[in-house]
Amino acid sequence: MHGAESDAGRRRRHARRSLLASLAGVPAAIAIGAARPALAQGAYPDRPIKLIVPFPPGALTDNLGRAVAERYRVALNQSVVVENRPGAGTMLAAQQVARAAPDGYTLMVATSTTLGIAPALFKNPLIQPSDLLGVGMIGNVTLFLVTRPDFPAANVKELVEAMRAKPGRYNFASPGNGTVHHLVMELIKTQHRVFATHIPYNGSVQALADVMSGRIDFMFIDGAIVLPQIRAGRVKPIAVTGTRRSPLLPDVPAMTEFDPAIDLQAWQTIAAPAGTPGEIVGRLNAELNKALATPEFRDQLAQVGVEANPMSVGDVNALIRKDAVRWAELVRRSGAKVD
Repeated sequence: MHGAESDAGRRRRHARRSLLASLAGVPAAIAIGAARPALAQGAYPDRPIKLIVPFPPGALTDNLGRAVAERYRVALNQSVVVENRPGAGTMLAAQQVARAAPDGYTLMVATSTTLGIAPALFKNPLIQPSDLLGVGMIGNVTLFLVTRPDFPAANVKELVEAMRAKPGRYNFASPGNGTVHHLVMELIKTQHRVFATHIPYNGSVQALADVMSGRIDFMFIDGAIVLPQIRAGRVKPIAVTGTRRSPLLPDVPAMTEFDPAIDLQAWQTIAAPAGTPGEIVGRLNAELNKALATPEFRDQLAQVGVEANPMSVGDVNALIRKDAVRWAELVRRSGAKVD
């Protein structure tokens, strides 16, 4: 009897020890479970990243996106899949990204149109600039102001004087209402109280052909499209946008040499959904800036008229906020609308 009780006691003591041991392990299990999200976050990126481009394949923005995607692929040791999503003045792509999880796995190439112009063009825009967060600046896009070869102006001062002398006599083209190309010219008109007729086209190629033929007097246009025609003497360059001359045409003055207030220019950024964690945004910013510091990448961008412009996350978003106000005001003054 005594031996039997002893066996039962031993079994009870063993059960109590097992229960205590299991309870003692609960905090450790909770700690391990709590650590898993941090470990997952620290492993970013542990799956492919999607980079949305708001223009068709082959466009300048598409080429920039693919160049950045390749550098992210190498730096992050992870696939970066480029997806083209054109439409609605870049708003379709922006809406897709704004609605995505803010986890660093959905990014986009966001232009000054996306984050400054388009929200002001639409009565009911699909996004607002605050729906996206600037991750990093790729660079400033140089636009070239060109005229037909026989136009009677050799610089912007003479162009303005010509418009003032004959209001409405001259016309200018753009690749569409509300594009940067259109609005920079509207800024010139507003600043100097002159007038010329705007002729919007569906893209720059046909517009450029009409400048070369003399049907159009002048226009702003991307370097990648116009540089061969400039070198062939088919159009005359008289200025470039921004505050610095382009190394591609160092003899052509910057717009600010004529008027410091005309300093607006197009830019291209990488953006993410608002609310993306700071450490992820910081890493993406650092890797982009490292790539932009390399002579090889800077030269690649320069050949298509893009000036590499590495910036901190704070500076990128400050620029977006500042320019969004200025672009919206130009849209208002021009009366441009797309719906």
